[in-house]
Amino acid sequence: MRKMVKMFATVSNFFENTSLHGFKFIGNREIHWSERILWTIVCIVSWIGSGVLLYISYTAYQENAVRYGFETYLTENTPLPSVSVCEDNNLEPLYRKANELFGKEHDVNLDEVLRELTYFRGSAYYIKEFCNDRGIECPKRNFSELVRKVRSSCEEIFVNCFWSSFPFECCQHFVPIETELGTCFTLNKRNEMKLKAEGDMNWINTYANIYEEFPELTVAVNGSVVVYIHPEYDAPFLNTHAYNILRPDTDRHISAYISVIDIENPPEVRDLSIYQRKCRFPDENNLRSAGAYSYSACIVDCRRTAQMNLCNCTSHLTPNTRPEEHCNYDGIKCLDIHNSRLSVIKSKWTGNDGLECDCLPGCADIETEIVFSHFTNPKYLVVEPGSSLISVKLLKFPYERYKRNVVNGMIELFVSIGVTAGLFLGASLLSIVEVIYYFFFRACAKERKESIDENESVTQNILPFVL
Repeated sequence: MRKMVKMFATVSNFFENTSLHGFKFIGNREIHWSERILWTIVCIVSWIGSGVLLYISYTAYQENAVRYGFETYLTENTPLPSVSVCEDNNLEPLYRKANELFGKEHDVNLDEVLRELTYFRGSAYYIKEFCNDRGIECPKRNFSELVRKVRSSCEEIFVNCFWSSFPFECCQHFVPIETELGTCFTLNKRNEMKLKAEGDMNWINTYANIYEEFPELTVAVNGSVVVYIHPEYDAPFLNTHAYNILRPDTDRHISAYISVIDIENPPEVRDLSIYQRKCRFPDENNLRSAGAYSYSACIVDCRRTAQMNLCNCTSHLTPNTRPEEHCNYDGIKCLDIHNSRLSVIKSKWTGNDGLECDCLPGCADIETEIVFSHFTNPKYLVVEPGSSLISVKLLKFPYERYKRNVVNGMIELFVSIGVTAGLFLGASLLSIVEVIYYFFFRACAKERKESIDENESVTQNILPFVL
């Protein structure tokens, strides 16, 4: 009871002396009780109003910290996107490998089974139809090892490569990467900067300079391939947009012109949380399927998780997976059953069947698009029969880019808190010090003084009896 009285006295003293608006009138015992009630109501309404505004400010800080803008700019150099070449339904070498694996007198349906496994995209029609009771000895497991034997190497795919009419060693610059489409070969800025750091004089400058002629990449390839244009940290995957894909025909020469829109991230964007900016930088990786974060890697990781949940295994082409996780014959049939769900990315608010992946875009991902393509015959390169020629060139130098602007950062939040506290409560940073002073330092000092006074009083009462 005594502690309650002391606490009430401390609160009353704070109300009488605080700089917070309205509290003095509540604690003033000389004014009429109705005025004190009025000021109590006013203070409660003010605190509620400040709480609402503070909640709105914090919500804006968390949910709407970044606003996108579109600005014109001029820079001397602009980064070019990555170019990936992936073998796809390359039948002639596949049939040769089938003869080596199954013998020249094998059932022709085994060729289609081998094609489905080598270029697996989720469908397994021939595997289901001809590997059950048709008397065909189909491979039942170790599909990843089978794929490695069948797919072509870099040297077998590339005939020659040119950068702005200057030849270069294809397989030194087109590095192999593991994708859910199988092994692809990618030319990108990251690898070229690595070659430059190692002192390789043949590194390629993958930037376009406004004062120079736009660089043109030209490659001649054997067999059937698909070419993907994508940001630096991205990789080809099943859901790559069609406007970033080139499908050259054998014995044809195709020239493609691409557009690039860069994105600018001011330093303060890094200070925000991933949830606030709603994107991830490459080093903020939380994925198993890639060493750096990208949107495509996130989708692949999401698909792998769904495959494991549905079939207790994953595709043998899924990157960064252990052999024991790969599907065998029964697992491949399970993936085929769920193919319509596993191959489509759906939004959370739609009721359609498909993968629901919580994947954020890459913060540094540039926007690329193949504007148009046409068939042509470059004068400086003769293509061998049975091969394809692909030329990729920047259509125009970009003069516009996206920009993430931080409009509700930490500073804006502090300013909003200060304005709200000052408007509704008459409070400031010193008011917080005042509260701490009254309820801790002053209360403790007062209690200590009372204790000393009490001890002195007891001593004075006892001393006459002792004397």
